[in-house]
Amino acid sequence: MRKPNSKCCVTNKAPRDQRDQEQWDDDAHVTTNPVIIGPQGLKEIWTSAKANYFPLTLTSFWLQHAAWGLEPLGYRLVTLACHLAAAFLLWRVLVRLRVPGAWLGAALWALHPVQAESVAWICELKNTQSAVFFLASILCHLRWREVSPGAFGRRWYAAALACALLAILSKPSTVMLPVVLALLGWWESRRWTWRDVVLLGPFLALSAVAAGWTIWEQRHNSGALGPEWNQTFPERLVIAGRAIAFYLGKLAWPEPLTFIYPRWRVAADDIGAFLPLVAAAAVMGALWLRRRRTAEAASFLAAACFVALLFPVLGFFNVYFFRYSFVGDHFQYLASMAPLALAGAGLAVAANRLGAFARVGGASALLAGLAFLTAREAREYRDNEALWRATVADNPGVIMAWLNLGDTYVKAGRLEEA
Repeated sequence: MRKPNSKCCVTNKAPRDQRDQEQWDDDAHVTTNPVIIGPQGLKEIWTSAKANYFPLTLTSFWLQHAAWGLEPLGYRLVTLACHLAAAFLLWRVLVRLRVPGAWLGAALWALHPVQAESVAWICELKNTQSAVFFLASILCHLRWREVSPGAFGRRWYAAALACALLAILSKPSTVMLPVVLALLGWWESRRWTWRDVVLLGPFLALSAVAAGWTIWEQRHNSGALGPEWNQTFPERLVIAGRAIAFYLGKLAWPEPLTFIYPRWRVAADDIGAFLPLVAAAAVMGALWLRRRRTAEAASFLAAACFVALLFPVLGFFNVYFFRYSFVGDHFQYLASMAPLALAGAGLAVAANRLGAFARVGGASALLAGLAFLTAREAREYRDNEALWRATVADNPGVIMAWLNLGDTYVKAGRLEEA
């Protein structure tokens, strides 16, 4: 997203400790980050917590700034390239898992409008870059399961572990990778063994360290402490159930999408508020009980991966963004792979009854429709004014969006509009 003065990422705002005007990640990650544009550099990127601790992503920003300064086009091309690489790797993972319609599942994920936020918002390079290493780790791990044991197998295992580390260093929300690896191992053999658990140990250790650091960082560095995060455990259960339903709903019907959704009022004393979580648990349980059937096993795998990858942002841990909303499109960037791959498989199986022309025409129409919606959504991220105007149009109650729209007008010299 373009910043009017620097021509790079979005938002010109005051520090986080000021309540009247809030700072998003763009300035802290790139345009005012001293390790990117100031006197500091790579050493501080890896040894200090400037913005949040995403050292590999910040290293990428450092290299990009050295190459083309704050001109946004280069940043956009890099994050788009990462997204396309992730889509390719997702296709390869689905092919290796023998999922029907692998190409369609990967295309649905790549072109779905909910991805516009992650790809068009420059600082969300941490999403697209981490996805590349996340999927590369899965691909190497699946290859290791095929060729293990032996020296060749050990190399694939080491490659999977290295990619897992690179994914975490790009964005710690990839800490659920060991759970996904365990689920995929179950899918291939329909059982778990102690050997599988032991060999996931190094992955679990990496994730545990990253998770512990991130929980501390969100509370004490990002400032996710105070009344906005003082939910009780029952209230957090309500948030989790509603978030799962929300994200599935946006995948099924991505309209409207907005940068900041209204923050829910949570009422744990209303028994009906727990229905989404109870329904999710019931569906998961029913699918597990019927797991001997391929369709139900595949559905369980997709549902379990979806919930596992959402778990860090379901409300059980303090996240600074929850001050404004408990949900955000960029939170389901990885998680959306599972249900969209399942949808692609279902469509591919159903389309086998149709002729080749109907199959190609139907798939083309579906993907063209998603591409149109994605292009329309991406236009909202072209500059500050477009973003904040779209946000207040969809969510008029978000005060900080009004403040930042006014701030944008002030910096442009449009004082009467401000």
